[in-house]
Amino acid sequence: MVLVALQDILDLAKYATVPVINGLTDYNHPCQIMADALTIIEHIGQLEGTKVVYVGDGNNIVHSWLSLASVIPFHFVCACPKGFEPDEKTVEKARQTGISKIEITSDPKEAVRGADVVYSDVWASMGQKEEAAYRRQAFQGFQVDKALMELAGPQAHFMHCLPAERGVEVTDEVIEAPNSIVFPQAENRMHVQNAVMLHVLGL
Repeated sequence: MVLVALQDILDLAKYATVPVINGLTDYNHPCQIMADALTIIEHIGQLEGTKVVYVGDGNNIVHSWLSLASVIPFHFVCACPKGFEPDEKTVEKARQTGISKIEITSDPKEAVRGADVVYSDVWASMGQKEEAAYRRQAFQGFQVDKALMELAGPQAHFMHCLPAERGVEVTDEVIEAPNSIVFPQAENRMHVQNAVMLHVLGL
């Protein structure tokens, strides 16, 4: 998969004679978040009213969670190191809708308490690999491990958009635990994108 700029997708859509689907950009990842929402509904029963805690970099995944929080009411928390927060305008836009409770914090231990979902992603995304060593240092204390999941509570599911760097942002025992739903989550990407294709074809 190639990471492209959001503006390139918007320009393409402006002049294209066919629908353009945003599969992934540097700013957001809407297809992933639709699959995530489906996965939560399958395993918890509903998205509304749940507490979703993202631990890691305030990246394109977070921006898409904020977009979803603008239309569906749930409690979204992004726990990230200082200096790695999501885009301020995107956070404020989501908050102004008044739909969901939205928190940005640098305390992952406090953030995960009572979470229905603890969500993680790689600390260095595509295009940031040269920063990997620096980010590993900056993100100390933000690894999702057994202790953090225990703080979340027995009801908490673990999610990750994959691929994961095991032993970095998440430990093996968390990603392989019974409450990890990363593989159904990955499968749901296919189902959601099939649905998007059917929608744009008018079927």
